[in-house]
Amino acid sequence: MAQQPSGWYNDPTDQYMYRYWNGSQWTDQVSSGGTTSTDPKAMDSAAATVPPGPGTEAPGAPPATQPQTVEVTQKRGSGFGTVIGVLIAVAAIIVLIVVLMNNSSGDSSTPDTEVPATTEAPATTVAP
Repeated sequence: MAQQPSGWYNDPTDQYMYRYWNGSQWTDQVSSGGTTSTDPKAMDSAAATVPPGPGTEAPGAPPATQPQTVEVTQKRGSGFGTVIGVLIAVAAIIVLIVVLMNNSSGDSSTPDTEVPATTEAPATTVAP
């Protein structure tokens, strides 16, 4: 019987869909429903060396020992939000200045009564 190459094959224990054969024995790497994991129970040592049968190779099996790597990147924004924030702040400052200037012009005092054109000297009084 020809030795099967390493790869994913139908799980001989029938506990999982697939189990990885490393070319000489079954490993504890298993796969079911597209999710790979490790079988917590060790296989019987005699059964672990029985090679997979022909035609039992898993179609489109997951990679053998490569753990899935997730790369996290952070995309820098275009700064559009920052520009909008600065424009709003500048507009608020301009509005504040205009309001304060209009209020300060109302502080100047204007006479409410008219001043007589001529003023009279106070009358002199004679002591008795």
